[in-house]
Formats: sequence, C-alpha cells, structure tokens
Amino acid sequence: MLNALYVFLPCIVGGVIQATTGFGSGIFVMLFFPMFLPLLKSSALSTLVSAYACISLAWKHRKNATPKIVIMPAIFYFAASFLAIKFATGADMDGLKAFFGLFLIIIAIWFMFFADRVRLKPNLLTAAVCGTVSGIASGLFGIGGPPMVIYILAVVGDDKEAYIANSQFFFSMTCLYTTALRIFNGILTVDLLPLVIPGMLGMFIGKTVGSKIVEKIDILFMKKLIYGFLGLSGLLTFVTNI
Repeated sequence: MLNALYVFLPCIVGGVIQATTGFGSGIFVMLFFPMFLPLLKSSALSTLVSAYACISLAWKHRKNATPKIVIMPAIFYFAASFLAIKFATGADMDGLKAFFGLFLIIIAIWFMFFADRVRLKPNLLTAAVCGTVSGIASGLFGIGGPPMVIYILAVVGDDKEAYIANSQFFFSMTCLYTTALRIFNGILTVDLLPLVIPGMLGMFIGKTVGSKIVEKIDILFMKKLIYGFLGLSGLLTFVTNI
C-alpha cells in the first residue's frame, strides 16, 4: 500500500506537467520510482502509466495533429529504443543516469541562452538525430521526451495546439512500443501491475488539472516552462545519482 502511494502522488504532478508542457511526466516520476524499484522496472512502470496521459491528451487534441510530422523521427526512435532496451537488460544502469542529468541541463542552457540564435531545420538529419537520441534515452531511462520536444517545436513553431497534439501523438506511439518491448524482454512483469492502477489514477487527476492550466497560457510562457523544467529535472537527476 505504501508503494502504491509513492506511485500515486508523483503521478499527479507528472500528469500536470505532461498536460502543461507536452512532456515530462516520465522525468518527474523517475525521480521517485527508483527509490523503491530497480531502475529498469521503474522505467517500465513510468512508461506504462505515462502512456495513459499521452493517449488521452492525443485524443483530446487529435484535430490539431499532423501525423506525418512525427513519422520519420518515430522510425529512428523505434530502432534506437529496441537496441537500447536490449543493451539495458545486461548493463549496470545506475552509473549512467547522472550523465543523462547533465544532458538535460545542457539542453536547458542551450534553449535558454542560444536557441534564438540558431534555428533547427525540420529535415531528415534533424529527425534522425532527435528520434535516435530520444529512443536511446527512453530505452535506457524511460525519459525520452526532451529531444523530440526540440524537434516538434522546430516544426510547428508557436502553434501551441499543434505542439500539444503532435507531441502527444508521438509519445503515445512510443510509449506503447517500448512497453511492448519491455514485456517481451521480461522487464515489465506481473508484479508491477498492482502499481499501474494508482499510477494511472494519479495521471488522470494531474492531466485533468493540467489541461485547465494549459488553456490559460501562451506558447512563449509554455516554452519557458519547458526549458525551466528541463534544467531543474536535469539538476535533480544529476545530484541524486552522483
């Protein structure tokens, strides 16, 4: 019961973050799940409960989605996450997470101070790089959102509804895909199922609250939330894993 509470409460906050920034539920809950679960099982649970929030948000904003925007990076994501999950099943993961925290900090600094000077082009190279990095990060840590946020923002610009719709469509596909891979590789097992229900309930509450908040903010403020959250989560990830 105590573990169920430890899942439920972070998932409420994770749902709020996902609905207001378009990503980040996995980053937040992964600050807590490894406290009582192994890292790989934590990432499996995180991805599964986050899938609920992503799918429901994708359905809500489906009229603003343009699937062809995310199909190409998704192909690279699928290949990279498959290899990453295969690698993770036989690797010592604890030493790698601090480096991912540094990666998040670097991304946040880049966008806060340099993003306006350099514009990413939504071409094949950008899709390949962002999709691959996202797939690797998701396969290893269950945290694959930031690289694809960069790509989708580059494609849709300041269209808030298009950003939310396409990001949630992409994350819905990838969450379901990596969940299937983790089941196949014996990472997501039946002993985690009692924690899925409180996780999804928490996500539902948080997503409902976050959806009300996002209606009242513009894209510029949303970007500030995204970059600030990237930096904070990176710092927390790094500090808690050194």
